[in-house]
Amino acid sequence: MYKKGGDVRSKRNMNMLKKRFLAGCIAFACAFGMMTALPEQTPRSVEATTLAELEAQREANNKKIQELESEMAGFQESQKEEAAYQKVLQDKIDTIQSNMQILDTELDDIKEDIFILNEDIGVLEATIAQQEIDIEKGLEQFKLRLRAMYVNGNDSLASALVGSTDFYDLLSKYELISCIARHDDELVNNLKDQLASYEVNLDTLNVQMTELEKAEDEAEVKRGELAASMEDLQTAYQESEAEQKRLEEEERMRNQNINMLEEKNALLDAAEKEILEQIRREEEARKKAEEEARKKAEEEAKKKAEEEANKNNNNNNNNNNNNNSTPTPTPPPDYSGSSFGWPCPGHYYVSSRYGYRWGRLHKGIDIAQNRGATVAASRSGKVIAAYTGCKHNYAKSSNCCGNGYGNYVLVSHGDGFTTMYAHMQSVYVSVGDSVGKGQALGQVGCTGHSTGFHLHFEIRKNGTAVNPSNYLNF
Repeated sequence: MYKKGGDVRSKRNMNMLKKRFLAGCIAFACAFGMMTALPEQTPRSVEATTLAELEAQREANNKKIQELESEMAGFQESQKEEAAYQKVLQDKIDTIQSNMQILDTELDDIKEDIFILNEDIGVLEATIAQQEIDIEKGLEQFKLRLRAMYVNGNDSLASALVGSTDFYDLLSKYELISCIARHDDELVNNLKDQLASYEVNLDTLNVQMTELEKAEDEAEVKRGELAASMEDLQTAYQESEAEQKRLEEEERMRNQNINMLEEKNALLDAAEKEILEQIRREEEARKKAEEEARKKAEEEAKKKAEEEANKNNNNNNNNNNNNNSTPTPTPPPDYSGSSFGWPCPGHYYVSSRYGYRWGRLHKGIDIAQNRGATVAASRSGKVIAAYTGCKHNYAKSSNCCGNGYGNYVLVSHGDGFTTMYAHMQSVYVSVGDSVGKGQALGQVGCTGHSTGFHLHFEIRKNGTAVNPSNYLNF
């Protein structure tokens, strides 16, 4: 997964520093590009003006990455919730499956009991069938016996004894009648017992079959209910599983988008590096040209000074010859006390002088090629104004703060003269401070309406800007 939000913020801060540095370099190149002749450059695939676009794209990408990371955090939380929900569903499914297994075991036991009962039923049915045959036979015998008794008219013991010829005949008939009576009683009792046993067996079978069938029906109903619950849970589980996969796919897509944005940022970094390298080469070429121009100017100034010296010597010699007296030499310019000193020691490149430009008066001089250099008080005096609220220390083509001056310091020298030091990135003094000549006031920057790092320096007389070249030795 992509890096955490802190890494993104660190990267953004680093990109902001790069942006400011590059913007300053661009402004520097624009401000001084026409001042010095440079060797012809090979066209770049990315224009210098695209630095702002590169930074805007990078900021947009980082913002999108943060949004995607926030969404992914939500997806991950949803995935945790889905996982917990799936665990609950799985626990329910496992419980129902366990109950179904128990119920299946019960059904198997019931079916086994039914199978055994069916075997018993077979035996009982055979017994009942035999009982029915025996009863049928007994009934037939009893019917025949009744019929015989009816036909013979021997419906009582008395009628049988009356027909006896002697005592022995009587005894034999009595014995016979008694046997027949006992046989009839036994036949009737057997029929009664068989019928009773038949009814008991039949009732037992009916009761057992009814109970087993009821138990089987109840078990089947329970199994159907569990199966329905199982189906609902499995459906819910499948839906949750599908949602989990959807969330994973969403997370994968956002990871892919983050990777694409990181690749785009890498391309932007490469383009930025290429532009920075081009600016570096231009700076080196410019510095080289300026150094050559400076040396040439020094040589010409030295040569001119020698010629002036020779001319003065010749004039002095002529005057000495004519007047036979020694003239008083011209004193050097006075740069102590009330004179104005150079406001940016060690940096003497003036990119723009006092005068009209772009349709309006440029009220001072711009001393450039001095990013972060010390700004020094041109004369001693008192700080009467200081502005430090401008944080936009990079090149820009419009005013952002300080009425265009950015961070600035205004020093009054007490004799109608004031000096202005503008576009500083930092200010060391405050209103009311007394400063000496050459004292550090701050550092050169690019705040306010500034297209490059430089010091804007003004000399004002009674509130009106005057040409600093009339007061400074340059």
